[in-house]
Amino acid sequence: MSEQKKRKPTPSGFIRLEGELEREKRLTEASYALHTTLDLGEILDLILNAACDGVAADRGTVFVLSQDGTEIWSQVLRGDESLEIRLPLGRGIAGSVAETGETIRLRDAYEDERFDRSWDKETGYRTRQVLCHPIRNREGSVVGVFQLLNKQEGEFDPSDEAYLSSLSVHAALALENAQLHASAIEKERQDREIRLVQEVQRAYQPEQSSFEVEGLRGAGLNVLCEDASGDYYDFIPLGSGRYAIVVGDVSGHGLMSALIMAQARAFLRAYCSTVAPLADVVNRLDASLSPDMSAGRFMCLFVAVCDPATGEMTWANAGNPPPFLRRRDGTIELLESTGRILGVLPDGTHRTGETKTLEEGDLLFLYTDGATEACAPDGTLLGEERLKDMIAKSAEEDPGTLLLSVREALHAWTGAEQTTDDLTLVAVRKT
Repeated sequence: MSEQKKRKPTPSGFIRLEGELEREKRLTEASYALHTTLDLGEILDLILNAACDGVAADRGTVFVLSQDGTEIWSQVLRGDESLEIRLPLGRGIAGSVAETGETIRLRDAYEDERFDRSWDKETGYRTRQVLCHPIRNREGSVVGVFQLLNKQEGEFDPSDEAYLSSLSVHAALALENAQLHASAIEKERQDREIRLVQEVQRAYQPEQSSFEVEGLRGAGLNVLCEDASGDYYDFIPLGSGRYAIVVGDVSGHGLMSALIMAQARAFLRAYCSTVAPLADVVNRLDASLSPDMSAGRFMCLFVAVCDPATGEMTWANAGNPPPFLRRRDGTIELLESTGRILGVLPDGTHRTGETKTLEEGDLLFLYTDGATEACAPDGTLLGEERLKDMIAKSAEEDPGTLLLSVREALHAWTGAEQTTDDLTLVAVRKT
């Protein structure tokens, strides 16, 4: 048997081997580079460079799947300006790849109706070939798309797709790390903002949750459903022994509501000290808040001015749930609205209600809608009558103790410690 001749490598085989080694080298370099930064912009540039160099593309774009999975986005440069491109899944070449996970390779992009020529018309560039390939993570899920244009020599081929598949794993991991890093930074920023707003809000609430002067004893309670609240209460000394007792509620909750509340509180304190009568104070506050209120924002407010010596109380209610004036004999008077909510359309028509005289033992109970709208597990709202019953059971207690009893009763009603709305309660007794 004759000895079989050994095959010698052909020149084309050497070229192919050199190409494969070069691509492996590029993959190694790309993998290393992608782990040297956590900046998402830098990561996208590194991925694009590695993809273009590896398949000899003239230019390209790297798209990232949005967090909600409904679109892909990327950033491109137009001159010195950075523009963000967003495509719904299924739209265009890249959107189709993101939706199906299938690679698209075109010899002439203009022959495919999915291709958008507007960018070429605007820039003067002529897109001929397109290689669009999904970026998959370790679980195989699509997290982005390579879109590469115009191979410098020849046409895109299956070996280019194989290279992008290998690069895809490194790219997906780098994107994931960068996004996690960006989320951590954003959360840290939000936490700082929340702490700042909470500090501001705490500074704007009374230093003491209770107060006592000869003739009056009161307490306030504010429970947040989020990190910051649009509710507030205040006890404002006005001179001549008088006090303003305030409860306010800005629509919504969270940071924006808290900031509007802080603004309203500053205005109200200034006007209470410089403006009379009380109706004018409320009208001035309404006019001051309205220009800065965004669409859908408003504020409810109740303010009463009490003279502890005489028991005389003037009051105004701008859309707040009607406070209860519980007399010593157990009868209850409701202090209904005397004007509409604040911050919508100021017209100077706010007025005060009928002046009341507080007798020894009378109790003024103020609250925001977080009390009456507390929801039981079956969906039933607490309502005004049940709140009256809760107050009646603790009516003889000290104001601070009464508020704690009402809060515990609300927790029992809802079956949950955490409220679904901000809750503010104030109780003031004539002593």
